[in-house]
Amino acid sequence: MEIHGLLSRPPDEGARLLALGFLDQAAAAYPRLSDPADAEALHDFRVALRRLRSCLRSYRPLLEASVPRKLAKKLRKLAQATGPGRDTEVQIEWLRPRAKHLAGAHRAGLSWLLARLEERMRGAYGELTEHLEAGFPGVEQKLRRRLSVYRTEVHLDPSGRRPTLADATAEILRGQIAELETHLARIEESGDEHEAHEARISAKRLRYLLEPFAGELAPAGPVVKRLKAVQDLLGELHDAHVLETELRESIDIAAAERARKLFDVSLQEVPDEQILRAERRRSRESGLIALARLNRNRRDRLFDRLEKEWLEGAAADFLRDVEQLAEALGSAPAAPQPSADGAPGGPSPPAPIGANFAVSGSGVKDDKDSKDAKDAG
Repeated sequence: MEIHGLLSRPPDEGARLLALGFLDQAAAAYPRLSDPADAEALHDFRVALRRLRSCLRSYRPLLEASVPRKLAKKLRKLAQATGPGRDTEVQIEWLRPRAKHLAGAHRAGLSWLLARLEERMRGAYGELTEHLEAGFPGVEQKLRRRLSVYRTEVHLDPSGRRPTLADATAEILRGQIAELETHLARIEESGDEHEAHEARISAKRLRYLLEPFAGELAPAGPVVKRLKAVQDLLGELHDAHVLETELRESIDIAAAERARKLFDVSLQEVPDEQILRAERRRSRESGLIALARLNRNRRDRLFDRLEKEWLEGAAADFLRDVEQLAEALGSAPAAPQPSADGAPGGPSPPAPIGANFAVSGSGVKDDKDSKDAKDAG
């Protein structure tokens, strides 16, 4: 989403217009969730909620009077509810094509795991529908009402430069650059799951902060593109970490199920030897171990790319570019003060707060936003 003309507006006004724009996107996607043929509805709704929460977090000092903690908590719970089903779907999408890489004896493990994940996904999506129907309309209404009105001081001194959304964004941007740099520096090996996940969240926040201004701030476009690249890379790495945990837990469950089946059949008055032989041969665990090896290879390949492109100083030039972008934002000219008598030549009146101002697509498809990991925070 690109929104034009906000950088020169007062910070309080600009931040609220941004938040309302993301709320509009979520509200537009929400009715589509009831259409089973709309495969993109949940993706669009989920991304809009994450962008909204990221906006509220980034501009918290400007928006906290309009978004009390209780309301922010309700929004967070709605966003978190969209995660489990989609995250499980992402794992299924990676696992299904792995069948061609497995020996015939190992495919039983894959089929068993896919059946478990598909059942979990259906349950999560069913709960999600109920949760959103009960919570989103009320949260949307409260947010829209509170974000659409605010109190501010107007200084009429013509010699003073009034602060702008560009100034506020530049300050936020500097802090988020430092945060991303810190988390990248802490990733030392492919198993550093926590820091890799935190680096992904930092990259996502940076991208969401800059993306709305890519149309009027030319250097932002290439920066947003690179942030999406590292976000996707770290997202795939996170998926590999999550799947390894899933496989480790699943192998215990599969072994226990088989042992119980053998136990029950063995205790029958006349044990069925054919069933016993079949259960002894049918080892799902070997298939899960084969999948774990494939997934570990994926994890290590992804980490090699991350190390080459982003770690050990590889991101230094990019981070300097983002610092320069922050400087450019901070030095952007403010809109002229309105004249005291309302004479022509002052700025055009702002669009009504909460209006559906002009929005154009950025051309960046958010597929790793399709995962997400868990929460922009």
